[in-house]
Amino acid sequence: MTMRIERINNGIVLDHIKAGMGIHILKLFEVELLHTKIDYASYIDSPSLGMKDIIKIENLDVDPKMLMKMALLAPDITISFIRDGHVDKKVKPEVPPLVEGVINCPNPKCITQQEVYLTSRFQVAFEEDGRLRQQCLFCEHIFYS
Repeated sequence: MTMRIERINNGIVLDHIKAGMGIHILKLFEVELLHTKIDYASYIDSPSLGMKDIIKIENLDVDPKMLMKMALLAPDITISFIRDGHVDKKVKPEVPPLVEGVINCPNPKCITQQEVYLTSRFQVAFEEDGRLRQQCLFCEHIFYS
């Protein structure tokens, strides 16, 4: 069986997403995707990643904060901005060593969960195995993507 993902005229293509992480990327958009055409393929063969996910979203743009959220979930992600059926620009967001106000700490005991005026701060680094390590600077909770 052959699957075909259609071209889009305007929008974004999210590629080089670690297999299985595409669904988490889609959850970032919530409301924006209600009446939007989306093509989503998961566990596609990839020479560089082994397996990958790919997402095409018609008539949607992303801001720098959203780019950073996607990069934290999928460090190898490439975002292509499509205009009039052609790639207008391609972006591979880089993850800085300190990320502020982009993601929330998943630790329910973290002070940022109770004191919502605090801006989240994470120290970010790649581990030897390629995983992205994120450590909350308030509670020191560590998680990986």
